[in-house]
Amino acid sequence: MQKTVLSFVLIFIISFALHSQNTTITGNALGAEDLKIKLITFSDYISELTEKLDETTIDSLGNFKLKTSINECIFAQIQIDIYKGEIYLEPGKSYSIKISPLNFKDDNKISPFLNKKKLEITFNTLDTNELNQKISRFNILFDDFIINNFKTIRNRNKSKIDSFQVIINNIFPTSKNSFLNTYIKYSIAVMEQIGRTKNVQKFYSSYIMNQSILYNNKEYMSFFNQFYEKFFFTGKHSLNTNDLKQLIADKNYISLLDSLGRDTMVKNEVIRELVFLKGMKELYYTQAYDNDNIIIMLSKFSGKTKFKEHKLIAKNLIISFNKLKIGNKPPDFKLKNTKNEAFTLASFEGKYTYIGFFTTWCAGCMTENESIAELKKKFGDKVNFVSISADKQPLNLYYYLEKHKYDWHFLYADVEMLEKYEVLTYPVFMLLDPSGNIINFPALKPSENIENEFLFLLNKVKIESKE
Repeated sequence: MQKTVLSFVLIFIISFALHSQNTTITGNALGAEDLKIKLITFSDYISELTEKLDETTIDSLGNFKLKTSINECIFAQIQIDIYKGEIYLEPGKSYSIKISPLNFKDDNKISPFLNKKKLEITFNTLDTNELNQKISRFNILFDDFIINNFKTIRNRNKSKIDSFQVIINNIFPTSKNSFLNTYIKYSIAVMEQIGRTKNVQKFYSSYIMNQSILYNNKEYMSFFNQFYEKFFFTGKHSLNTNDLKQLIADKNYISLLDSLGRDTMVKNEVIRELVFLKGMKELYYTQAYDNDNIIIMLSKFSGKTKFKEHKLIAKNLIISFNKLKIGNKPPDFKLKNTKNEAFTLASFEGKYTYIGFFTTWCAGCMTENESIAELKKKFGDKVNFVSISADKQPLNLYYYLEKHKYDWHFLYADVEMLEKYEVLTYPVFMLLDPSGNIINFPALKPSENIENEFLFLLNKVKIESKE
């Protein structure tokens, strides 16, 4: 038995090795010396959870090398701090790039969501047939056409889109690179959706029916997501809200899949399951359904589906839903204070913890910190007060504390932590219970009378300890 299992594992490893090939990126990023650089991609295009393929530190001359092992062409991003640039990677290829100089270290305001910064990537190659060069050229033509003809397209001018298709076919005849062919095909399909040049059934037969699901092609999945948007409610055999609520109350994902299957555009089992996963994500964020049951249904589905891609998507959705959910632990971190002492979430367990994200350039943050100082005097060590600074320059926090002499925990944030916590604005607060689980996020600000919640929680602890 052990030999059989070992043989299977070896076959799997050898098979994976034969299909996966090493891909490397070497480059230079002046101005980003000694900073971290990451290579990331989407784990899937339904949950849109990202995964890190590689990470390294840019050397003192601005040079770096990233590598990964892939078995098909993928869309990826190179990230330095809050800056991101796009790149398409092919198995076994080596890329030499230059990142345009940016003043990475002097941009004082961190917000990976509000301040989306783009890395300008130049490829050190004259090969116009290279995939990134071709996609870049196509995107310029595509964007220019959309900008100059948007009203005409919206008025269902099919001939205008057809003329663009002819131009593109002449410039980009069918390539040996299937990824590029699909990228162009489904980019134009999205344009046709904007122009509503076909009825729904024709879109389905032209772009989805009898075709493989291209899970890792960004443009294909963009079209798929748009085509099946809110399909639970818009399909030919759409579900009414009450029936849907009952299915979710019963945690009955099988009946939900069966109900979807009555529509010819989701008869195919693979498509039906993918539409189910997309629909569950949409339902979760409407806040009109039992979110705990949605997670249970996804967990059951993950254990039963025979498609590995769907198992991954279901698991990613559960991770995404649970990440900042009330009652769960938030993502862990390891952050330092001005004395270079490191703290994790576990450092604050045992007491209620009030975490505030702030910056020294935010006037509202300064006012709230003054209120925290009063709360600290009142509650002392009964509550952990933790302020996390999103200033990019460490000295800003140091001088701020030298001036104000506040006596609670102040830590430096990093971009990865702010992304995980989805910090969109400052100040914003989180309240954790003594086990480190989320009570509220966002929690009330000091100026919104969080004091009453502290009093209630501490009184509750006192009563429970007497019992």
